[in-house]
Amino acid sequence: MTTAQHAVDYDERVISAAREVFAQQGFAAPVSEIAELAGVGVASIYRRYPNKRRLAERVRIAAMSRVIAEAESAGEVEPDPWAAFVRFVRGCLRAHTGIGVVLPPYEESEDVSEELTRLRQRMIEHIEELVVTAQRAGQLRGDLRSADVFLLFKHLNPPLATEEDRRAELRQRYLELLLPGLRERADRLPGEAPDWDELFQMCVPGGQ
Repeated sequence: MTTAQHAVDYDERVISAAREVFAQQGFAAPVSEIAELAGVGVASIYRRYPNKRRLAERVRIAAMSRVIAEAESAGEVEPDPWAAFVRFVRGCLRAHTGIGVVLPPYEESEDVSEELTRLRQRMIEHIEELVVTAQRAGQLRGDLRSADVFLLFKHLNPPLATEEDRRAELRQRYLELLLPGLRERADRLPGEAPDWDELFQMCVPGGQ
């Protein structure tokens, strides 16, 4: 294995372990738990990631990259807008995607990396396209907004002290209950839908 391949393998193991530990214990979980699950030393994690927030950012980046990949795949595979939307949501909630993992609040904008900012915008654009396309086809309820979809991911993935495969099974179970309510219908949802600015404002220090 080359040095570059070793670094990629290391990052994948640490990010996967961090995702699992954060999902079960929240952001307060000690780095030692992540190191133990990843099979690496605590000191090596801190050499790679200067603090736990930077590690959490890498988990976010991996999760957002997965959202983008699922959106692109759904649009390419499913010509029907509703089928594409459902494929996207199911794909994002499969095991080990990291979507909706409990993480610390987003840092203030000047502390967020350019990579994360860029990926976040791409993610928003992809979700928006899937939602609007399905709504124009008369298949998805018109009062749903793309930020609603992201919040649904978080609601369907609460921190549970069990293995990720079991959490994923439960996510899919309750998603099937929700999908009929997302179809176009005459009744309207109560309250105003959040926009992305409000959503991210809720996720910065002092915003919760």
